Amino acid sequence: MSNELGRTLFVLAVVVFLGWFAVGTHLNVRKGHRLLRWLQDGMPLLGAKTTLRWLGSSAIELKVTNALAPLRSVDVFVVLEPRDLPFLWWLFHVRGRRDLLIVRTQLSATPPFDLEALDLRAWSTRGIERAMRRNQWTPVAVPPGSPLVAYSRGGSAPAAEVLPIATLPELSLVRVAVHDSAPHLEVQWTLAGLDRLESRRVLETVHRLAQRLL
Repeated sequence: MSNELGRTLFVLAVVVFLGWFAVGTHLNVRKGHRLLRWLQDGMPLLGAKTTLRWLGSSAIELKVTNALAPLRSVDVFVVLEPRDLPFLWWLFHVRGRRDLLIVRTQLSATPPFDLEALDLRAWSTRGIERAMRRNQWTPVAVPPGSPLVAYSRGGSAPAAEVLPIATLPELSLVRVAVHDSAPHLEVQWTLAGLDRLESRRVLETVHRLAQRLL
């Protein structure tokens, strides 16, 4: 290969990479702004004041420090696929990474049990079941038809009552975590299907879960 051809291919590769980076960043930022508009109607259910920051172009954090009871604080994350980085996007997509909505809350009191219910196919839950088994958590039954597996520790974890609250027909439930240390409650849903329901309904679900845990 001649030096001239090598330089041409290098320049072409750089142009393709930068073009993909620009397009991927634009797509994620546009999708992020659309999701922020969607969340706007429901966030007051969590608290009066929300702070927002972008974590790169693939994640957004919304923080409510003085949340409405029975919540004490809430962190809402919109986590997008890294569409601006072609190789990483392809690798993570093949491994099951999808856009996620993650809600983490600290409650006004400590839940009386620990529970992990998770979709083993999801990228965000890898390694959790292995840790549960290593720490000798107890497998618990989930509602019929649920794609999740569940484990509990320290008390009777009513997965059969908790999971139906977190299950929304329009969204795929990925994880419900209940712990005696902060965050006391974490819920993850895939973002596909959000256009079919209002954000108020999703965030009301978080409130209902919190009320059930206390």
